[in-house]
Amino acid sequence: MNEKDEKLIQERKQKVLVTFGDRNNLFIYLFETLDNFYYRYLETSLTKNLHTTEFMPNAFGAVSFETILEALKKPHPEAKAGIIALAKEDRNANIRFGLWVEVKELTQDFGSLKIVAEINWGSPEFQDPSKRLQKIVNFKYDDFQVFRKQLALKLGEASELFL
Repeated sequence: MNEKDEKLIQERKQKVLVTFGDRNNLFIYLFETLDNFYYRYLETSLTKNLHTTEFMPNAFGAVSFETILEALKKPHPEAKAGIIALAKEDRNANIRFGLWVEVKELTQDFGSLKIVAEINWGSPEFQDPSKRLQKIVNFKYDDFQVFRKQLALKLGEASELFL
């Protein structure tokens, strides 16, 4: 990732943090925790140095792309047939992986997050719901310490899709 992209990502994070006022520290913790997961689960031969961005209103995360050949080295059993079918159609297509959190509520006292991990072989548009596999983990907390202790565990639960 070049400096211009890095600067844009940082500016976008700052904008989000300013928008949410007193919840800055919660968002910083959320973003840093997500960033730590990308190296292990989302970085591919085509996509490196991922950072959290806002790609839908109140949804923060990252996506990566991988060649079919590399994706078939350790495919999820439920996604394997779709990836093979895509390979028969277009050997140059890519597979998209994503991990993001949809923030429904995020405060010190309580919160509700929807964590989504996705494998998508609907190249090139990635719009066909029948060509993707998702694992969704809903995470609600009513204490900041629970948020802090459980966030990584919940992200890990969703990321099992990539193993």
